[in-house]
Amino acid sequence: MIAHVSRLGLALVKGTRHLDRDDVVLDRHGPVGDRTWCLVDRAAVRVLRTVENPALLRLTVRDVGSAEEPRLAVTTADGRTTEAATRDAVHGIRAFDYWGRGARIRLQDTTLHDIFSEALGRDVALARADRGDVVYADPVSVVTTGALRRLEEALRADGYAVSSPLDARFRATVTLDLDDDPPPGTRLRLGEAVVEVTVPLERCAVVDLDPVTGERTDVRLLPHLRAADGRLLFGVGARVLRPGTVRVGA
Repeated sequence: MIAHVSRLGLALVKGTRHLDRDDVVLDRHGPVGDRTWCLVDRAAVRVLRTVENPALLRLTVRDVGSAEEPRLAVTTADGRTTEAATRDAVHGIRAFDYWGRGARIRLQDTTLHDIFSEALGRDVALARADRGDVVYADPVSVVTTGALRRLEEALRADGYAVSSPLDARFRATVTLDLDDDPPPGTRLRLGEAVVEVTVPLERCAVVDLDPVTGERTDVRLLPHLRAADGRLLFGVGARVLRPGTVRVGA
């Protein structure tokens, strides 16, 4: 199936603001650059989760370096932007907990630790994650315009005033201009890439947070996502069968 791409996005640092992209490169592990980095709580020895640390959404992180010389620009809620280089620390490879499983990550040698710690109000460290280690489900997430439209209609019918696009709440890799979610096993041609749909995606309280401020919103999505089996579902996961570049409008 060939599907029209209406939106693309990713976050370089796990849990931080999901940024729109004009194009995304998919390799066998998913979107290149997506959740390359994460923040770890030094005391708890665990990767920070957005649902427990909504202030992550107030942080915008952009790549301003190169593969040879990584450098990140971090913009905090007060509009201040700090750029700094980062590199794997000597003896920085450690295992941290992520949702009950081990995440093999590399602590970084960078001055950005202090920026992140100040913004989040706790002692955290920037780390580089092995591909997929801090991804909860499938590497590619997909939502459709049809499902978003029906959700908005259901919210309005319940008296909610929906003033902003809902797709930003779900932080999907790809938003497709389709009326229904493609069923598991469907192969989607997205520009140069081909992905295969796996299973519906289970959602958590993050979808009820404003994607920019991290504040809990008055428009609650979770009660409208409950499936017949009780799970909270929206969108589908996918795995990459053929790597390639995906572009908005393709």
